[in-house]
Amino acid sequence: MSSLWEAVDAAFQRLESRPDFEPRPVQRQMAQFVCEQLERGQSAMVEAPTGVGKSLAALLPAIAYSLQHRKRVVISTYTAMLAEQYWRKDLPLALSLFPTAPEVALAMGRSRYACADIIRGNKASRVRPELANSLQQWVSVAQEGVESELHEFLRRRGVPERFMRGLWEHIAVPSACRARLCPYYPTCFYYQARERARRAGIVITNHAFVLADAMVRQATDGAASLLDDYDYLILDEAHDFLDAAASALEFDLDSKFIERLIAHAVNLSNQVGDVLTGENPPLGLIQSVQQLVAGFAGRVRDAYEQMAFPGDLPKEGVATRVAPETLAQMRPLHGAFRPDLHEQVSHTAAAIRKEIGDLYRELSQTLKDFKGQLTDAQHDAVRELLLQFRGEFVMAYEHLGRLAEPAEGVSWVEPDAPRWKACYEPLALGEWLHTRLWSDRPALLMSATLTIDGRFDFFAGQLGFEAHATLQLPYVFDYRRQCALYLPRVGAIPPPPPHARAPGADAYYQRLADEIGALIRLTHGRALVLFASVAEMRAVRERIQLDGVRILMQGDGSVADLARQFREEVHSVLFGVRSFWTGFDAPGETLVNLILTRIPFEVPTTPLQRARQAWFEAQALDPFRAWTLPMVKQQMRQGFGRLIRRADDWGIAAILDPRTRTKAYGREILNNLPQGVRIFDALPALADWLRPYTDSP
Repeated sequence: MSSLWEAVDAAFQRLESRPDFEPRPVQRQMAQFVCEQLERGQSAMVEAPTGVGKSLAALLPAIAYSLQHRKRVVISTYTAMLAEQYWRKDLPLALSLFPTAPEVALAMGRSRYACADIIRGNKASRVRPELANSLQQWVSVAQEGVESELHEFLRRRGVPERFMRGLWEHIAVPSACRARLCPYYPTCFYYQARERARRAGIVITNHAFVLADAMVRQATDGAASLLDDYDYLILDEAHDFLDAAASALEFDLDSKFIERLIAHAVNLSNQVGDVLTGENPPLGLIQSVQQLVAGFAGRVRDAYEQMAFPGDLPKEGVATRVAPETLAQMRPLHGAFRPDLHEQVSHTAAAIRKEIGDLYRELSQTLKDFKGQLTDAQHDAVRELLLQFRGEFVMAYEHLGRLAEPAEGVSWVEPDAPRWKACYEPLALGEWLHTRLWSDRPALLMSATLTIDGRFDFFAGQLGFEAHATLQLPYVFDYRRQCALYLPRVGAIPPPPPHARAPGADAYYQRLADEIGALIRLTHGRALVLFASVAEMRAVRERIQLDGVRILMQGDGSVADLARQFREEVHSVLFGVRSFWTGFDAPGETLVNLILTRIPFEVPTTPLQRARQAWFEAQALDPFRAWTLPMVKQQMRQGFGRLIRRADDWGIAAILDPRTRTKAYGREILNNLPQGVRIFDALPALADWLRPYTDSP
């Protein structure tokens, strides 16, 4: 027995001695596997179904490893909300099982923290006056300074939920700031978190921050980082890392980007004014900086507004550049590729890049010109500001370069009322991730749904990840006893139409609404209905009639607020799309009826989707088999996983897409769900199965 496992085993023994704790052999099995990978310093993948307790099975070895070997472990999950759950719930429990504990920290991006300078200096624009006093009080008592902490504080004070909407964007830490020059730097939530993370043996974060760290290292050739050096990376919800990486590397040249870029420059100008206030401020320098930024803002807007394209382009847009160039000849891009339009994209990107470069050269020259009128402290302060703000400009410069001349991926244009936007996204993430992430240190990837057809190959290939060991744990819950699966008979619901205007679409939506209504009545509400598109969700909502049952629908409020209402109102129904297919947790009687309306196939209509299909075809692969179907299998597994979250949960899962019965791939999808679940094809028989649970509404 290794010393690392001895420490973890002792922690488990302390946990198992606590009342109400039920030992889980698979959790110990996973923890022992993680210990082995940490000690060997090698990369691995683990599939740990819901109920295994994978968070603790990873945390305990990570803590023991950090303590014994003085190593730094970064543990990342998909969203900031899930990272905070680790921080507030899972990590304290894990730490309590050891006699001593390493230093720990929660680390996320700037926008996740409140800015003390904005709040204390009353610089928050468009914030309700009645909230200003509450913000001042909160910032003096807050521990982490994150949004969830603020909302909890305001709720305790009886502040209405509607007053909180949009508040955070006005008080969050900006993309760059004065840093050490700020009077509130010693108590800054963001920089305090960064300092704690630098010292910590265990750092909890989210995927976006891990990827941002990798991008900063790339942009600075390793001279700067957000997470400092660390020894091992553990990714929870690793199946979502593909989406996170795509989001980190994608880029949109649109009005929002232009306004963010200008706001960044204006913020720099304002900060220069702030650090130079006092006795005998150098007004000439301040005014020169303001004039340079004003000119920059005007020219950047002009460059963007001059980007124009023919008005007859399809609403989904057209590709203008693909790399490798051979993709342009592939069938999926026929009719969706307009290389003649890329000159406009390239010209606009080059013009904005020139403005960014010119602005920094002119600012540096202006500082030199006024050096004789500045004290050493003033000169150093402005130079430090230029350094602090440079990173965001560099990132914008590089994004624009990838858009104009992608080394790999696709650039496209699409309407963005009232103008246009030009976009870029890579097609193959594996090489970038291998070079910028996996080659730097070993990693453990874990998720409840990391295999497709029982194999880890798909995600390992897409992520460019080489696993030296894998572990696939069995299901923990008794799905045969706890749930039933409803698949309507062939003909009960028509085949899904390709779009809302297709022939037969109205009849399909009405029949779908009727079936959903009948299922919801069986369980007196308490249903989560997952749709493949917003259009279908709205079409069904218009046609469904449910007396006495409240329907919550995605888009009618924030995802977090809708989730909270659904959990609190036991007999409510929640209609959701992508955000609720994965990571959503509503254990207990509030969710006993899961309805998946259709198999969520990606329809290749956008330039990105068409280019991705071309990329697979160029490698002599069937895009449906190589990408579309594996992604659907994973999403269906994730959706199904919303139903049974605890050992005492029960309920029904309904898949209303007739293709699960009529197509060969339907059987493949079902084979990726827990096996042995009883299947019903008629509502009366399903009602009989439910009766022991639902006789008392």
